[in-house]
Amino acid sequence: MRSILKVSAALSATATLVLVAGCGGATEPGADHKPKSKKPAASAPPRKSYDPPQKFATKGVPLPQAAAGDSISMGGTIRKPLPLALHGAGAYVAAADSLQVIDTGTGKATSTVRPRHKSIAEKDAETSAPVLTQDGRQALVPFLVEFPGKGTTPSRPGIELDAVDTATGKAAWTLDLDGLPSWAGQPATRARVVATTKSTAVISVGNGEHGATYTVDLDSRKATWHNDKAAAATVIGDTAVAVTSKDSVRQQVIGLDITHDGKRSWSKLDGYELIVRPAGPHLVAITGTDYDTGDSIGVLLKPDGSKAADLTGDSSSLTCHYDDASVTVCQTEEPRTLALDATTGKQLWSLPEKGSNRVAPTVTTAWHGVVYGTTSNGPVALDAKTGADRSTSPGAAPVAVNEYTGLALDQAEHRTLIAYPATG
Repeated sequence: MRSILKVSAALSATATLVLVAGCGGATEPGADHKPKSKKPAASAPPRKSYDPPQKFATKGVPLPQAAAGDSISMGGTIRKPLPLALHGAGAYVAAADSLQVIDTGTGKATSTVRPRHKSIAEKDAETSAPVLTQDGRQALVPFLVEFPGKGTTPSRPGIELDAVDTATGKAAWTLDLDGLPSWAGQPATRARVVATTKSTAVISVGNGEHGATYTVDLDSRKATWHNDKAAAATVIGDTAVAVTSKDSVRQQVIGLDITHDGKRSWSKLDGYELIVRPAGPHLVAITGTDYDTGDSIGVLLKPDGSKAADLTGDSSSLTCHYDDASVTVCQTEEPRTLALDATTGKQLWSLPEKGSNRVAPTVTTAWHGVVYGTTSNGPVALDAKTGADRSTSPGAAPVAVNEYTGLALDQAEHRTLIAYPATG
């Protein structure tokens, strides 16, 4: 399955962790932590904006290869989420040892921020997209680093959380998360910001066998609580959702209450090969196999763990896109495309339609009431609430979009991300 957030639940016992801010806690970056370039990030471009765009220019500019990371398959398709976030005219691109701000109008990097500490992640390690704070003023990126030893204290793995100012492209503050388990120093370990709430950042760490979750108070810039048994896959409401092991085979999906020190608020399902996929701020999609019956599982859950929708029997390769407004659009391999109310899970429409010759588009993304995708006729833009065609010739089928730009693969080799300006 593609673009799947899969949380391993084969966890082993680890030592009790102490999660504290590193020396000095949240600090303003020093001279060794300044952006590589002093050029400001492009955040107020002179070009016209469209919210949402329904048409894109026929020509665009290529972005650096780092913008695609390892997300493009050998066949030229997006196989997992891109390591970037769009904000204004900037694309914030994360790598194992840096965050670049790229001007989507020129394709050029305007700023590069690197961690203060030595990165211990593999150079070509898989990375996740930076996450914006809810006010859009900062982009958060965690770096897996080595904290140096001192005296009789040996060096150890840790996380350096960097907040990049979206107005300047410079590091605004950093926070050291110390006390990670020993397995975090393994080359396969990855760290990512799962999501932010109004005042909290949720960070997960995992290496395919072990996982852990950490939270940071964004107001005080201090670490709050951690769970060393499971790595959060997504956040809905004030609940972090993860998969954990019941035994060597069985798994459960659990909800951790962010506002109450990560206390487990519910446990759902009893299965194996359980996969958690984000489906918006209030819904999470769960697929897998029921342990007792062997039947497929395909459900959407609400923050309290209750079922919002049952897609069992129609859950193969289930992926969902939230339009950052009110609609979640999900797709299965059949193919079938269906739109749901992003809060209740109530179905709004579905394609293909019975008694109609309309086909299901291959959805690439959704934003502010528009669903973008392709059919055999080329790119198409649909109304997210009704499913009606809004534009049958948008010029591009973006995999990421905002009011200024649509990012799509180049039409020749499908290996490079092209930033196409929004034109209507």
